[in-house]
Amino acid sequence: MLKKVYLIVLLVLLAFVPGNAQESKAVLKKIASQFVEGADEQNPELLKNIMEPKAMQYVLIGGQFSTFTTEQYIQMVREKKLGGKARKVTYKHAEFLGENLAVVVLNAVSSELDFLYQLAMARSKNGKWEIVGITAEIKKV
Repeated sequence: MLKKVYLIVLLVLLAFVPGNAQESKAVLKKIASQFVEGADEQNPELLKNIMEPKAMQYVLIGGQFSTFTTEQYIQMVREKKLGGKARKVTYKHAEFLGENLAVVVLNAVSSELDFLYQLAMARSKNGKWEIVGITAEIKKV
C-alpha cells in the first residue's frame, strides 16, 4: 500500500514538471525581451532591473570586438547613443544549463541592423533571474 502511495505522489509531481519548465522558459524570454525593449525604448531603468551590475557585453561588429560593462551600456542608452529604434525579436533558443543557469539566443532586427544575441542568465539567492553576460554580433540588414 505504501508503495502505491509513493508511486501516485511521484506521478502527480512528474505531471507538473513540463508545465513548470515551459513557464520558466517564458520567464527567461521575458527577461530577454526586456533587454531588447530597454534599448529600443531607451529605458535605462528597465535595463537596470534585469542586468547584473558586473555583467560584461562583448559585441562583434565587422570582425572586431568591443566590450562594455553594464554601467557603460546603460549610460549609452541613457544618453541616447544606443537604441531608439524598434526591433523585431525572434527567439532561436532558450535552455536551462542547470538549476540556476540559463541561456537565451535571439535575433533582434531593425530596419538597419540585425543583432544576434546570446544572453547568459543566472538566478540569484533571492530567486531573481538576471543577465550576467552578453555576446552579440551586429550586421547591417
